[in-house]
Amino acid sequence: MIFDTAVCLRHPHLPQGREAGEILRAMDRAGVDRAALMPFEAVQRFNWREANGRVAAACKAHPDRLCGWGTLNHYDGPEETDHIAGLGLRGVRIFTSWGFTPGTGLIERFYVPIAEKCRERGMLFSIEHEGHVPTLGGAVYSDCIVADALPDRPVLMSRCWSWGFWPDYLAALQECPNLVLEVGVAPSSWIRRAAGEAGADRMVMGSWWPEQEPAAVIAHVRGLELSKADEEKILGGTAARLFGG
Repeated sequence: MIFDTAVCLRHPHLPQGREAGEILRAMDRAGVDRAALMPFEAVQRFNWREANGRVAAACKAHPDRLCGWGTLNHYDGPEETDHIAGLGLRGVRIFTSWGFTPGTGLIERFYVPIAEKCRERGMLFSIEHEGHVPTLGGAVYSDCIVADALPDRPVLMSRCWSWGFWPDYLAALQECPNLVLEVGVAPSSWIRRAAGEAGADRMVMGSWWPEQEPAAVIAHVRGLELSKADEEKILGGTAARLFGG
């Protein structure tokens, strides 16, 4: 099974993927069986509930193919996480696009309570890496803070595409055994190293379609010369385990 953990519904900049039907056709072209939709439009419009509602509606209409991430203004905290859970979405993804992220000293105050609520509701928690706002301890320090606070729950590092930050991603994986790495078309040598050192059972694919074609990510992973078992984990096995199916 191929499971794309990062597909945009109504991308704020690109015209593709305005409706679920177009996303399903893109999945079919690439051979993707399941995908996790994201309300990425919220980074531009700040229409958190409206965007989450659209994702939830698409997932309810196509439950065999689609599941969903919700998002929120992190200042709204656990209460909004309850609302996202009520929509039937499978996790919360915090977007840091366009500088929308608190300073390092505020991660524990705002991100950790949301992650704790996700644990309570049986949901996944993820932080998107966009722009990599410099923080004390490196670009992925926020993930480590949350992972340390919830050592029994997976924390997904999303959008790990910036070449210069792969040493940080790998160091974080080594430091926190509950971190999971989402990869798209990224440096081959670093992906192979992450699979060898951290394990492919801590890696998932995420295309961020329409930013990248799922088929390109699939071909990239298949061209890494990993074992067939590791390849299958990255392309779908790990995600199926995390999302529960």
